[in-house]
Amino acid sequence: MSHPDTVVLTADHDLGTVRTMPQFRRHIAQGPLTDAQRRVVLGQAEILIGEVYAHLPLKRAMHAIDPLQALRLLRHRLADLTETEFHGQLQRIFLGLHDLHTNYILPSRYAGFAFLGIFLERCVDNGRTAYLVTKTFDHITGDPQLKPGVEVTHWNGTPIHLAVEANAAREAGSNKAAQLAQGLQNMTLRSINMSLPPDEDWVDVTYKVDGTTHETRTPWRVFESAGEVTTPGSLPSLPTGVATAANHLVGMDLRTELTRRMKRRLFAPATLTETPIATSPKGRAARSRTAQPLAAGPVPSSRPDELKARIVETPSGTFGHLRIFTFHMQDQDINAFLNEVARLLSVLPSEGLVLDVRGNGGGYVIAAEFLLQFFSPHRVTPEPFQFVSTPGTTGLATTVADYQEWKASLQEAVTTGSAYSTAFPLYPIDVVNSVGQLYQGPVVLVTDAQCYSACDIFAAGFQDHQIGPVLGVEANTGAGGANVVTHEELRTEWTDGELKPLPKGVQMRVALRRCLRVGTRMGQPVEDLGVVPDARHDLTKRDLLEENADLMAAAGALLAQGQPRVLRFTAAAAGTKKRKLTITTAAVAGIDVYVNGRPVATTATDDGTTQLTVPAAGGNLIRIEGYDPAGTLVAATQQRL
Repeated sequence: MSHPDTVVLTADHDLGTVRTMPQFRRHIAQGPLTDAQRRVVLGQAEILIGEVYAHLPLKRAMHAIDPLQALRLLRHRLADLTETEFHGQLQRIFLGLHDLHTNYILPSRYAGFAFLGIFLERCVDNGRTAYLVTKTFDHITGDPQLKPGVEVTHWNGTPIHLAVEANAAREAGSNKAAQLAQGLQNMTLRSINMSLPPDEDWVDVTYKVDGTTHETRTPWRVFESAGEVTTPGSLPSLPTGVATAANHLVGMDLRTELTRRMKRRLFAPATLTETPIATSPKGRAARSRTAQPLAAGPVPSSRPDELKARIVETPSGTFGHLRIFTFHMQDQDINAFLNEVARLLSVLPSEGLVLDVRGNGGGYVIAAEFLLQFFSPHRVTPEPFQFVSTPGTTGLATTVADYQEWKASLQEAVTTGSAYSTAFPLYPIDVVNSVGQLYQGPVVLVTDAQCYSACDIFAAGFQDHQIGPVLGVEANTGAGGANVVTHEELRTEWTDGELKPLPKGVQMRVALRRCLRVGTRMGQPVEDLGVVPDARHDLTKRDLLEENADLMAAAGALLAQGQPRVLRFTAAAAGTKKRKLTITTAAVAGIDVYVNGRPVATTATDDGTTQLTVPAAGGNLIRIEGYDPAGTLVAATQQRL
C-alpha cells in the first residue's frame, strides 16, 4: 500500500496551491468569524429562508424539516461552538433543504476543491451494479494499476455501494436519484466551501484488475479555486426582445457547474486549449438545411465548453448526437450559443437526433427556454414562475421594477391567504417562439439525475410539449425548479429590505421564484419531483468506457420509431403586394400558411415542391405548418422577410 506522504505533485499540474488535508485545516483555522459576525450570518440566513425562499412550504412537507427553528437553536448554542462546528452546523441546515439552489458558501479562505485523483461512475454490468474508475489524474494516484476501467469494491473497508449511500446522505439532492448522484460525484471531487469537507486525510481504495484484488491509499488534496464561486453579474448578450437584469436569468446548480469545470481541468486539460472552429453566422440560424451532411465521427464546434456534436452509427441507423454540457456561458454570449446549436443542427443527420443533457446543472433560463422551439412544430409555452407569499416578497415586489407583475397577487395574498403569488413566465411567449422549428427529424432527450434548474426546465418543456421521448439513465432529473439569486444581488436591489453585507467572503444563494410545468402536468412544481423519463437505460460498462455505445443504441431504437419530415420554403416578390413561395416537403400531407399570424392559404402536398402566392403585408412573418394525413401538426417553419 502506498503512503500519502510519498505522493509528489510536479510543477506542471497547473492547479495553483495544493495542500494536504492537514495543511488545509491549518489554513482555514486562520481568521475565524467573530461572535458578532456569526450572528450577522445567522440573521441573514433567517431572512433569506423565512422571507424569500420559494420552496419553504414544499420542503417542510416533503422532508419534514424546520430550518427556521434549526437556525434559532444554532443561535442559542452559538457560544459553545467552535468555528468548524458553526460552519458545519449551518451548512447542514442548508443541505437539509434538499435544494442545490439554496446554499451557504463558507468564507473565502475555504475556497477549494478536495480531490483524490480518480473519478468514479456507476454502471450495470451483467445485471449487477458496479462502480468503475473512469478518469485518473496521474500526478496524484501514484498507482499505475489504478486506471480507467478498474472496478472499485470497497472504500475504507466499506462495501462501495454502502459508502456511496452514506456519502449521499450528507448531500442536498431533491430526490433519491439526485442525492445518490451528488453523493457519488463528491466521493472523489468535492467543493469544500459548498459541501461538508472530508473527515479523513486519505482513502483506502480496494479494486479489482482482471479478477485480482488490489488496495491503494489515496490522499485527499485540496487545490485553490478562489474567484470561481460567483456567477457573472453584468448583462449578458440576450436574444432580441429580452431586456432584464442578468441576475434574474440564472437557474443553476452552482456546485455541479463548478465541478464540471474542475473535471475538465483535471481530467481533460487538452480540451481547455482547443481552438474552436470559426463560424460566421448570418442572423440567428439557417432556416434550411443547405449544408452537406458530414461523415460519422465528431463534428467540430465553435463552443466546445458547452456543446459537443458527433454523428453516430447505431444498429437502428445513423443519427446525430448533440451533447449540451451547460446552459451557462462563461462569456455570457447567449446569442453565440444559440447560433451554434442552430448551425450544428443544420449539419447533423436529419434522420434523428440524440439530444443529451446529462450532467447539465443549468444556467441562463432564457438559453434553455429559447432552445425548445428549435425542436417543436408547436408554439412553446414558457414555464410560469411564482413567489412564495410573505411580507418579504411583497416588499421585494414593491421595490424592484422587474417584479412588478407579481406585486398585485402578493398584496392580495394578505386577505386571501394564498401561499403563492400568481405565476407568470420570465419571458414573453413571442420571444421564445421568435425562430420556430429548425430540426424536423425525431428527437430523443437523454437525461440523468444531475440535470438541474434551467436544464430541468428544458427537460420539462421537452416532455410537456411532447417533442419526443425522454430517455433517462436514472429515475429522475435533479429536480431544481426555480431561478436563483445571490444574497448580494438581493441586497443591492432590495433597497427597503434588511439585508446586510456578509463577512469574510461568506456567500448565500436562494431559490427566489419557483417554476411550474405546463401541458398535461400544468401547475405541477418541478422542485423535488423533476422529470420522470418515458424510458430507462441503465448505463453499462461499454457506455462508460466506449463512448456511450449501448446508450446510443437504445436512443437509436427510439429514434427509428419516429418519422423524419421536411418542410422549408423560399420566397420571391410577385408584384408589389404578393410573394411567391416555393415550399419543399417530405412526409407532410398538407400545409397551412400564415402571414403575420393570419391564415392565408391551405393546401394538400406531396413529397417535392409546391408553389403558392400569398399577400405581402407589413412585417411579413411567414409561418407554415405541416400536417400528417390524420391532421396532426408534425412540422413547422417560419421566416421574417
